[in-house]
Amino acid sequence: MSSLFRKDVNVNRQPPFAWLFFAAALVCNAASADPPPATNPSIQDLLDEVRSLRAEVKTLRQQVNSPAPPTQPAEATGAYPLHAAPADTSAAELQRRVELSEEQGFTAGYMREKGFVIRSEDGSFLLHPWAFVQVRDATNYRQRATATSSDTETGFELPRAKFILDGNVFTPDLTFQFIWATSDTTGNLQLQDGWGRYHIPQTPLALRAGQIRDPVDHEQIIFATRSLTPDRSLVNNVLLNGDDIVKGASVSYGYDGNYPVRTEVAITSGERNFDTSFQAFPTNAADWGAAARLEWKIMGDWADYNQFTALGDRHALLVLGAGADYTEAGKTSDFTHVVDAQFNTPGRLTLYASYLGRYTRRDGGPPTTNGQFITAGPSANTYDSTIRVMGAWIFDGHFEPFIRYEYLHFDARELAAGTSNNVQDITLGMNYYFYGHRAKITAGASYLPDGAPVANTISDVLQSHGGTEFIFQAQFQLIL
Repeated sequence: MSSLFRKDVNVNRQPPFAWLFFAAALVCNAASADPPPATNPSIQDLLDEVRSLRAEVKTLRQQVNSPAPPTQPAEATGAYPLHAAPADTSAAELQRRVELSEEQGFTAGYMREKGFVIRSEDGSFLLHPWAFVQVRDATNYRQRATATSSDTETGFELPRAKFILDGNVFTPDLTFQFIWATSDTTGNLQLQDGWGRYHIPQTPLALRAGQIRDPVDHEQIIFATRSLTPDRSLVNNVLLNGDDIVKGASVSYGYDGNYPVRTEVAITSGERNFDTSFQAFPTNAADWGAAARLEWKIMGDWADYNQFTALGDRHALLVLGAGADYTEAGKTSDFTHVVDAQFNTPGRLTLYASYLGRYTRRDGGPPTTNGQFITAGPSANTYDSTIRVMGAWIFDGHFEPFIRYEYLHFDARELAAGTSNNVQDITLGMNYYFYGHRAKITAGASYLPDGAPVANTISDVLQSHGGTEFIFQAQFQLIL
């Protein structure tokens, strides 16, 4: 009894607030979700939860009572000059900015044939940045590098490295293209193509201005990335200066649609006259020029006419073309004219042939110039004639053997006395397409039985004194 009494006494002596905690625990346990937790929360856990809820309520009150900031700084959007953000942060202004940012969306991606593109949802804006490089190993053997000795030269080179931006702005009818190219001998970068073009809606007409490819020769207009051989022909590189870039403005018909006939007429600065001031000859290479080209598609798709191969063609192609250029430089003027034809079968055969001639009045310079007549006195009128023939056959979707023959007859009065004025170039080679034109290897061997009276480094042709000349080229092309 005494021990039991002592226990009762001890219970009665416990602090009264212990009963309160015990009751609170029972109430919390009764209000908890079913099933009950494995262990009851401690006092400290309850206090921490209360403090967390108070902090969240305080943050929500601050957000409700203050205006929401813009989702992006004005400097980042480009809407205002840097360090000149507007003071208007009202709800109406913020809503207006949100609507403007959501009005037009942009997407970016990679297209197999075109590359990386950025475009608006409706196609009004499109930007296509890309670049390509050609790395080549070349060997040249001349039987008569001089009048008495032969010579062999070999080494690597980068005949082309170009950086391109093209696309359209405001509407698909307003297009542009800018090309910066490195020199094959110095590596210096300069602007090549740089133009804007507007297609007049609901018509086959378009206007173009800037630095453009002179609308004369089919081979010269095609991008070098889509050539059949390691480089363009000697005819193209010597008489038309490669890509034949000129300054000027043109009007074209039929280039925006599947019209059977298309043409372009241009007023220009004259051949070999680009990246120059407005000044005339002899400060610059020419005074002025005019050019035109006409093409007639008998069958096929115009898209397949943009390459010297049947790679990827789904339909047979036959196009006849003709072009002409008149360039005036001081007292000299020349008239270049060409007729050509290209035939492709679906994914297999390619055939191309052309005749190009150049008449030069009062010619006082070599074939690689516009005539270059400066001094007074009599000077001869000259005429150069050329022929180009090319053929190729694709098998296994990757291999494409090709052959090219070209003949150039220079007027002897353009060359030094005793120099052969006939050039023949026979080239055999092979393309291997890893990924279409985007990654390919091109190898070729050229035989010039009479050598060359003029040099052309982009073609790896060196001047010789008659005798044979052999050129071997192996080139890798990569388009990004």
